[in-house]
Amino acid sequence: MAEKVPFKELAEISGVIGAVRWQPTHLGKTVAPPRLIEFIGDIKKDRAERLMAHAEAGGLALFGIGQLSYHRSPDDNTVVYPIDAYYAHGQYTSVVATINRVAILIDNEVNVDVQALSKKMILVEN
Repeated sequence: MAEKVPFKELAEISGVIGAVRWQPTHLGKTVAPPRLIEFIGDIKKDRAERLMAHAEAGGLALFGIGQLSYHRSPDDNTVVYPIDAYYAHGQYTSVVATINRVAILIDNEVNVDVQALSKKMILVEN
């Protein structure tokens, strides 16, 4: 098994503006407001909560798409499933979020290896 990555290590990556980790408030098949666990970097609590909420909503949508794609063609090895991370590119900043409920806000002025970043993020214990 891969070694866990401490959440605070994510702030040391060049280009990372801030990061959040959160948990659901209710386990099961309901959609409930997420609960912020911690945030790091150059963001305030309000920005951390918005990053968390947007990442949670995007993650739920992508998880649903992955499920539909998998159930439509479970033997197709080109299906992007299971989904463990997603990337949303913005004009000035971008977001990488992982299925273990960790999200990072990155500065588009800095060249960041999104695949390596995702692999590190999914190793954060949450």
